[in-house]
Amino acid sequence: MTLNLTIRPVEEKDRAAVIAVEGKSMPHWRYVEQVFDQFMSHPNGEFSLAELDGQVVACAKFTVMPEGSAWVETLRVDSDFQGRGIGKALYKRFFEIAKEQNVDTLRMYTGMKNKVSRGLAEHFGFALEASFYGANYSLESAVPIDDHHFKPVTDVSQAIDLLMPLSQEWNGFMVMNRTFYRLTPELCGYLVDHGRIFADPTSNSVIAFGARFMPDVSQHIGLFGGDEAACLRFAKSEGKKRGASSLACLFPVSAESTMAVLKGAGFEETPAGFIVMKGSV
Repeated sequence: MTLNLTIRPVEEKDRAAVIAVEGKSMPHWRYVEQVFDQFMSHPNGEFSLAELDGQVVACAKFTVMPEGSAWVETLRVDSDFQGRGIGKALYKRFFEIAKEQNVDTLRMYTGMKNKVSRGLAEHFGFALEASFYGANYSLESAVPIDDHHFKPVTDVSQAIDLLMPLSQEWNGFMVMNRTFYRLTPELCGYLVDHGRIFADPTSNSVIAFGARFMPDVSQHIGLFGGDEAACLRFAKSEGKKRGASSLACLFPVSAESTMAVLKGAGFEETPAGFIVMKGSV
């Protein structure tokens, strides 16, 4: 049976309906209400929804990344309408937007154990690119410090020199808010523009730190190198100063030493890991 399905950009009038869709789709992992305005104002890509017989039943976001690839995210289908091909219709829209914007690479992430999400991506030719673990740290008892030597990096060339040598160790990615940014010179420029790189020349240390959205909930350690203990002390202090509740860090499954460093600093490993998958137009 052919669905009377319409895929179109989200409009302001759809705010409540889209938030409700996420509530039914992901009752334990919600953020659309907090990022709705940001998703609507993004200059590239599209915040899309699906209407079935005039009822909003799904949403998804296509975001153009700093180096020109696409990040497909926040695919939510109302639990009452799952299994009807609505997710596939939104994926088809992803590829339409990619062709319209001359994007040739798309990526998405999901949990290692989420067979449905992975299977949908594989249906459209996505393949596993990298696997990551995560760790969190509660900032409830953290104390800000002022004796660190970390300063914002404002020169793109310096940022490239500091971050790109870390690419292999971090499996070619920098992760914030579970958004997997491919580590490229273009990303280094983006991070400089957004004030998210900090360096300590006294210890030859660097950390990518900040939040793509919801900064009061969590600040994110995108990657770090040099004096790892100093980097984490800075992150705890800066996160506390910014009023965040916690710190989060995603790192490659192969980075056993990073896991040990984070645990030694009081971080707790997340219950399940994550995968990033790559597709092509």
